[in-house]
Amino acid sequence: MTKKKQKFEGKIEAITSSEPFYMVVVEEGVFPPKTKHLSYQDAFEECLRLSKKENKKAYVLLSVTEVEQIPNVKQFNLVKI
Repeated sequence: MTKKKQKFEGKIEAITSSEPFYMVVVEEGVFPPKTKHLSYQDAFEECLRLSKKENKKAYVLLSVTEVEQIPNVKQFNLVKI
């Protein structure tokens, strides 16, 4: 039996209203990226540090898209007063 896909109710847009940020990820790393860097220079320095520490490739990622979930109001039963 297949599950029915839910329709996405939200908005997806390019990041234009806020400043993009950078994150560093290590290839085959144990830990997920968790620190947001506001400048490329900070992210690059962290990338060098992690690559040397883990002896693996590391990448600087740039945020390009923002996704915001909008609650599905239809799922709640409205009570008439």
